[in-house]
Amino acid sequence: MSGDWETAEGILDKYPEEVKTRMNKEGHTALHIATAASYTHFVEQLMKRIPDEEITTAARGNTAFFYAAASGNVKIAQIMLEKNKDLAMIEGRGNVLPIRIAALLGRKEGLELVKFIWEKIVLLDDQRISGLMVGKCRQKLIFIAARRGKAEFLATLISSYPDLVWKVDDENNKYTIFHIAVKHRHVEIFKLIYEIGSMTDVINAYRDGNENNMLHLAGMLAPASQLNVVPGAALQLQRELLWFEEVKKVVSVREMEETNRKGDTPRDVLLKQHKGLMQQGENWLRNTANSCMLVATLIATVVFTAAFTVPGGNGQDNGIPILLNRIWFKIFAISDAISLIFSASSVLCFLSLLTSRYSIEDFRCSLPTKLILGLVFLFIAISAMMVAFVATYFIIFKHGLNRFALAIAGIAVIPILLFFVQHVCLVVQVIGSTYMSFLLFSNTIEAYKGPLTRAKARELHGLIQEYIGKEYEDGKLSLLKEFKWLILVQACMDGIGGVQ
Repeated sequence: MSGDWETAEGILDKYPEEVKTRMNKEGHTALHIATAASYTHFVEQLMKRIPDEEITTAARGNTAFFYAAASGNVKIAQIMLEKNKDLAMIEGRGNVLPIRIAALLGRKEGLELVKFIWEKIVLLDDQRISGLMVGKCRQKLIFIAARRGKAEFLATLISSYPDLVWKVDDENNKYTIFHIAVKHRHVEIFKLIYEIGSMTDVINAYRDGNENNMLHLAGMLAPASQLNVVPGAALQLQRELLWFEEVKKVVSVREMEETNRKGDTPRDVLLKQHKGLMQQGENWLRNTANSCMLVATLIATVVFTAAFTVPGGNGQDNGIPILLNRIWFKIFAISDAISLIFSASSVLCFLSLLTSRYSIEDFRCSLPTKLILGLVFLFIAISAMMVAFVATYFIIFKHGLNRFALAIAGIAVIPILLFFVQHVCLVVQVIGSTYMSFLLFSNTIEAYKGPLTRAKARELHGLIQEYIGKEYEDGKLSLLKEFKWLILVQACMDGIGGVQ
């Protein structure tokens, strides 16, 4: 077949019934062959002559539309669906839907085809669309997306179908996407709850099989993959407390005091499940405080002694330092005083850490603040002590040996740099976790718009494969199950102009 429509048109004008003729033993019609060969103009003209019932004719179990989907020919698929949108619901050989073939092609054409087919599906009534989205099976796509933290996709879905916020993944647990977001600590998905207004109250009323509400879930220990996002037990516990406080903002006072089947309130769950993390955090803070306080004490002792044994000595008549008017002596005196003051302050901060009661609330702000102040004060004390040390050398070697003093000054920078490099990351992390954590829940995510990049296409493909792998039963997929992953496809491609 060459795609010569003029010749074919002359034949069909004379023999109209030939449009239905099976042209080989497999049962292929002219429409099947033209579609498989991607003769777009031929198919377009042929569709005008084929009765509606003939469009669904199958050859070897596949309709002509199935071939269009397999080849990724968007134009031909559009022509067919415009005439009969039910073609998208007809399974091909092996009970495979055309949409699945199109989506798994991974090419721009296949993704555009899926988008077009989805636009036809959304014209169905709400009940059928809802069924396609969640169905009755246990593994539902929107909840797989929620567990994997696909916030952009879910934001797009909710903006188009607000009823999704009511859906639960299990009749016993009754987890909405927000419950899953809390349980798996997906910030971007949880922030969508601020966009649904008063519906939050109804969602908060859902309980799982153990009568846990959303705040109970926030009190449970996060998965290891989420805990390890921040280093150290103390900061991990701080992040867990931040989650607990954030969820408290969206639940009622009554739900804060509710008990689950074991008789535990959300706070009880928080204390029980984070007991080990609290102990690890306490041990780390105590060990850090002990080590740093020892260093701060040594510095305080040294600079206190140096204050009374000034370089050059004191005058015998009045006890005033002999080198009082020299610039380097003044630098020595000021640096020594600063070092003494800040080393003493550092000792007090670390002492406060050691004597703290270490309640779980203290890990949120009190203990990190003491640690930050102690380390900052200790750094200032070390720096000032080294400045005083260098100033002493400039005083002693003031006559012709300034080069020696300059060399000592260069070497004296090393302890300061070592302390800074070794502790700056810790201090920055603690400051960010303590005082900048409000940014974590500040901005809500928007529904995804714009071009579908290759990275997002691969991400989508992986999610579809995970879903299909969980849904496959004896090598077959039911019609209802097959279409549920289209929700994510639509969310991903809403407004795309093609794969980049």
